[in-house]
Formats: sequence, structure tokens, C-alpha cells
Amino acid sequence: MSRCTATKNLEVHHKRRDGGNGIDNAQILCHQCHENTATYGTDGKSSSPFSEATKEAALKRAGNRCECEKDNCHG
Repeated sequence: MSRCTATKNLEVHHKRRDGGNGIDNAQILCHQCHENTATYGTDGKSSSPFSEATKEAALKRAGNRCECEKDNCHG
């Protein structure tokens, strides 16, 4: 699989809605990849926002780029 190479318009995505707000549930995605997740914009309980510290840690871990590995995510 090829990884998305976007480095702009990055957002922190909750991997699981019920997974909490820790770094283990945070995934960095560009806006387009974020929109292409199964839960983006769907009804249901929204997770609380991540703290700034968690956002910064997730960005650092991701090397300040999108972590999406889906084929043709931007298709």
C-alpha cells in the first residue's frame, strides 16, 4: 500500500469513536482522507476533541504528514 504524502490541511482523527482521546486513538489524516473515513460526518455520538498536547504528539509521531494507507483514498 502506498501512503498518502499530504503535509497540509492535517487533522487528528479518532480511530474509534469510543476509544478515548489518548494518543493511541489518534491518527493524523489530511482533510480529504479524513472525509473518506467511514464515520466522518455520520450521525452518532461524537468523541470529545483531542487536547493540544495529544494533537502535537500525534503530529510528531506521524512526521507531520498524513497517515492514511488506503489505496486510492483520494480517488
